[in-house]
Amino acid sequence: MARTLNVYCDRELVGQLTQDDGGQMTFQYDASWLGKPGPIVLSRSLPLRKEPFTQKECRGFFGGILPEEDNRKIIARILGISDKNDFAMLEQIGGECAGAITFLPEDEAISEDNDRYRELAADELATILRELPRRPLMAGKEDIRLSLAGAQDKIAVRLDDGKISVPRGSAPSSHVLKPAIDTYEGVVFNEAFCMKLARACKLNKAGHRSRIVLPWSGTHQVLRHLT
Repeated sequence: MARTLNVYCDRELVGQLTQDDGGQMTFQYDASWLGKPGPIVLSRSLPLRKEPFTQKECRGFFGGILPEEDNRKIIARILGISDKNDFAMLEQIGGECAGAITFLPEDEAISEDNDRYRELAADELATILRELPRRPLMAGKEDIRLSLAGAQDKIAVRLDDGKISVPRGSAPSSHVLKPAIDTYEGVVFNEAFCMKLARACKLNKAGHRSRIVLPWSGTHQVLRHLT
């Protein structure tokens, strides 16, 4: 039986991602999105048009929203799905994705409640960071549906008035928290340097904040702004 996910951008309906009985995905922009003033494309590979996009045309973008390599395999194992099934993974963890993209089952309305956050105490955040290699993106935790591309451990959070919270369901995050990698010494400092270099070159880049050492966890980290 075919399954459909509604695709939202900044909480507005953009289109539908469908998986047919054979496991093939298609994407189609919604007529309401195409009819609005100044609609934007989800990707350069998905130009605005009425006709649906085949799996070959749309998988690059939708698969690229998902985590990669070992993290993808670990998440799939935790959730009991195939790591090869992009649709199933977006269905499970696509509530809050980079770029303000949200995936929801077609029978589930997007929540207007932006206050669905759980504030993290320092010791709880430290525990989450230590568990990321075994539970990437907090996969499988109740009402946590986060997806970020890449193979490096990271978590999407909301930073507000110095307090760090984890978004629940489709609530939007504001920052990406990236701990250091044991096998790549200095990667946090390298990323912070590259971000500053991009700013010096007047490139359009995300904002970032660096923390050298968290005294309660001994973990190097970078906070990178999503917006």
